[in-house]
Amino acid sequence: MQGWLKLHRKILHSEIFENEKLLKVFIYCLTKASHKSTESRVGRQKVTLKPGQFIFGRKKAASELRMNESTVRDYIKILQEDSVISINTTNKYSVITVENWGIYQSNDEEYDNKTTAEKQQDDNSSSPERQQKDTYKNGRELKEVKNVKEFITTTTSERLDCDSIQFYQNNFGIIRPQISEEIVKWVEDLGDPLIVEAMKRSLDRNKPTWGYVKSILQSWINKGIRTVEQADAEEIEYKNKQANKSPYSKQSQSQEVLPEWFKNREEQEKHHINKKPSIEDTARTIELSIKLKRSRENILDSIDDRYNISEEDIASIREGKRSAIDVLLEQSNLSVAGEP
Repeated sequence: MQGWLKLHRKILHSEIFENEKLLKVFIYCLTKASHKSTESRVGRQKVTLKPGQFIFGRKKAASELRMNESTVRDYIKILQEDSVISINTTNKYSVITVENWGIYQSNDEEYDNKTTAEKQQDDNSSSPERQQKDTYKNGRELKEVKNVKEFITTTTSERLDCDSIQFYQNNFGIIRPQISEEIVKWVEDLGDPLIVEAMKRSLDRNKPTWGYVKSILQSWINKGIRTVEQADAEEIEYKNKQANKSPYSKQSQSQEVLPEWFKNREEQEKHHINKKPSIEDTARTIELSIKLKRSRENILDSIDDRYNISEEDIASIREGKRSAIDVLLEQSNLSVAGEP
C-alpha cells in the first residue's frame, strides 16, 4: 500500500500519544486502512472494504509491529473499548474500521484523486449553475468537518486542563479515555479539589486505582460530604472514634514464659492504646461533628458519652456563642464541684 496520510499535531495532546506502544498500534491501523472503497481477497472469498477499513490478522500484525501477539491484542482491545476503532469478526478474518476516518483524513482544500487535466475538463463541461451549487455544497461540508474538528479539539483541551486528570497522569500513570470521561463527570459534580483529595488518599493507602478512588467519592456522597474540609473533618472524627474503642483482650492460651522486656513493652502498648483523648481532642471532635451537621446522638456516640452535651450547647457552638472547649470545661467544673 502506497501513498501518505495526515496526522494532526493535536495528537501530541491526546491520551494515545502518552503510550508509545498504543501510539504505534494506532498509527499502524491508520496506515493499513484503505483510503477508498476496494476489494480484498481472503482465501477464495472477496471482501469489500470501505474507506478506513482493513483486514486484520493478529499474527501478521505482531510480525509487522515487532510485538508479541498478546501485546497487539491488548492494545487493539483498548482502541476498540475507547471507540477509536471497531472490529467485525468472522470465523475466518476480522475487519477493523477506523472510526471518524473521514474526519482524520479530510482535506481542508478541494483536492481529489483526479489529475489536473481531468479537473479542467470537468470544470469546463460543467454549467455555471452546477459549479455554483457544487461550490456551495463543498463549502457546507467543509464547514461541518471543521466544526467537528473544533469540537474534538475543544473537548480534549478542556479535559487536559482539568487538575484531576493532570494529577492522575502524574501519579497513577497513563489515563484511558474512558477514565478521563468519568473523571470529568465527577469534577462537574464535586469539583477538582475533592477529586484530587480522593486520589491522594488512595495513594496514601497504597491502592492507586481509579476504582478505589470512585469508592471513596461514593462514600463521601452517601455521607453528604461535598468539600475537602468536610472530608478532613470526617476523617478526624473516624480516627478519634477508633482511638476511643477499647481493644478486645484475649487471655493467652499459651503458658510460654515471656521475657521481662517483652512484658514491659506489652504494658506500654496497652497503656498507650487505652489512653483517653484529652479534653482538647474531644472538643475538636465535637466541633468537627457539628460542621458535618451530625445529630446529638451521633456526637455523643463519637465521644463515648463522656460528656452530656445538650441541644442548647450544640446550638451555641454552631452559632459561635461559645466554643466546645468552654462547654466541656464548664461541665468538668460542675462535676468536680458536685462531688461529695
